Amino acid sequence: MSQAGATRSERPHRLLRRRAWDREGHRSMLLFLGVLLLTATAHAQRSPFNGLEVPPADSAGHHRILIGGHFHGESSNRSGYPAATLLASIDTLNRLGAHLLLSTGDLFMDPVADLPRYGRALFHKLRMPLFNAPGNHDLAGRDAGGTVLAEGRHGPWAFVILDTERQDGRLDAAQLARVEAAAEGVKTLFIVSHRPIWAEEDPAYSDLFKDNTRSAFGTGFQKEVRPVLERIARHTRVYWVSGSLGGSAPSSIFFQPHAPNITFIQCAIRNEPRDALLIADVYPDTVRWSALSLTGGRMEPPQVYDAAWWRARRGGTGGFNWRLLPYLIKATVRHRAFWWGAGLMLVLLWLVRRILRR
Repeated sequence: MSQAGATRSERPHRLLRRRAWDREGHRSMLLFLGVLLLTATAHAQRSPFNGLEVPPADSAGHHRILIGGHFHGESSNRSGYPAATLLASIDTLNRLGAHLLLSTGDLFMDPVADLPRYGRALFHKLRMPLFNAPGNHDLAGRDAGGTVLAEGRHGPWAFVILDTERQDGRLDAAQLARVEAAAEGVKTLFIVSHRPIWAEEDPAYSDLFKDNTRSAFGTGFQKEVRPVLERIARHTRVYWVSGSLGGSAPSSIFFQPHAPNITFIQCAIRNEPRDALLIADVYPDTVRWSALSLTGGRMEPPQVYDAAWWRARRGGTGGFNWRLLPYLIKATVRHRAFWWGAGLMLVLLWLVRRILRR
């Protein structure tokens, strides 16, 4: 074979090698970006709400994490204070000796107006640092430190908080890079977000959370996020905890092992008798889960509240509460999906009118 022929035959192989190198280089760059983000936000291990830092583990290498969300309680709450069930349990929470409290979003009803009352009633009384995943009700607090995307690495485990409101449920490359970087070198990773974006496109869960905040054009979870989780799960246990639970939810807890090393969880309160928080006792080689009722009710182990348990109890909802009508109208009009739909309807009406005029 001539030298020119050999060169031509090698070109496809060189092109394939270059494409593989480009893909690997792109992934490495995203991971490097994530490491930089983790390094740059190391100070975020100090709570932006009460200024407390996550303390070191005890002599057994044990950390205790409290997890819950929707702390403003019912959607009709206009008091400017957190849910009564939460406020009544502060002494109990402090006695648990938890090292940190992770909020799964909707911490406030109105983060700007309610901040002083929350400070007096909740933040200054908690003896553990509090971190919050931004929910749809927390949006106005972006300039008040209310949506700091905290993360922390504590020996064999780490946590990372994501913003699922910024792009209507989608995670950009920077947030995915943060997740992969947080998982490097740890045995357990807690991912905290407000929306359960893992549920919207999965028929195993999508019917369980119908009255949640949902994206207008899909989350891209199956194509964009799931491969990242699967890579991480090869070496790290992943617990993805969210907190968007509608008022008709049968429990404050949803706990579902989804795949090897991947568990999907929801936890949120509503100022109702069912209100409960999750407790994660994290040890170097394992995580032990339990639940705490905020109203003195009997709680099963969190693993009981799986998809089958929910589906068996998801049937009926309470009668319509007419007092919520002003709130529901306001929430609908302020949601971007409403205006996208209204704009599309106007375009369709304009097209129909033009066609009929011909």
